[in-house]
Amino acid sequence: MSFDGFLFRILSNSSPDSESSDMQLTQSVPAQPAQQRAADLAIELSRKQCTMAELEWYKECCENEGIGYYDSFKSQNQKDIDANLRRINLARFWDDIIEMWERHELPSDFKSQNKWVNAGTVYRRLVEPLDIANYYKTYQDSNYLTEGRPNRHKVLERWLEEKDNSRSGRAERPRTRPASLTQDSRFWAYVEEALKDLQYLKQGQHQRLQSLQKFEEDVTMMKNSHSLSSDVFKEGSSFTRWCKEWEDYKEIQSRGCNSP
Repeated sequence: MSFDGFLFRILSNSSPDSESSDMQLTQSVPAQPAQQRAADLAIELSRKQCTMAELEWYKECCENEGIGYYDSFKSQNQKDIDANLRRINLARFWDDIIEMWERHELPSDFKSQNKWVNAGTVYRRLVEPLDIANYYKTYQDSNYLTEGRPNRHKVLERWLEEKDNSRSGRAERPRTRPASLTQDSRFWAYVEEALKDLQYLKQGQHQRLQSLQKFEEDVTMMKNSHSLSSDVFKEGSSFTRWCKEWEDYKEIQSRGCNSP
């Protein structure tokens, strides 16, 4: 039933000179649009699961071909172009949700509902790597983390953090195998920045060394906690390329220090 139909039923069943009925109408009307929008979005979310499934299939196909979907997406072959259309489709959906939330057009508890926290988290972890790949394909000299990250990912990440904080009494069970999706959806942006920092370090910008050492420490922690998905370690991935160049650099520096 539409909101107008709902309002007509209330008006037709109420007494025009009843003060209590007027008060009930005033209290109930503002709540209906927010609840109706949330219900409509839930229906749309179920439809978007097909698009998500198609991107998961794309990720699996890339891995079967021996390349992670992050690096494959940069090449923009036909399957990557199709994946890009799905990426854009999902971005519009979540941008609309975030805009409605920020305009206070959704229920106040919307951001804490498990359905939306979980859906937003899976979306962010699956699709943000493609947003990062698209960004660096276009803006190689810019920083996604400080200049390019869409608001939808920031907000969805904040919703998860707030939900996790509300569950602080419950200890999270440690992982025993690699995550199916890398847990920090910004990971590939860190890799891109580390690749650039390493090039700058080789050119004599020694202030870059500290950020590279910090990234190496963070990666070790993510490996130990099984927070990285298997596609990160595919041979020839941007990450494995950074690892090789970083180890080569450290070895050269070590030989230089040990030479007479």
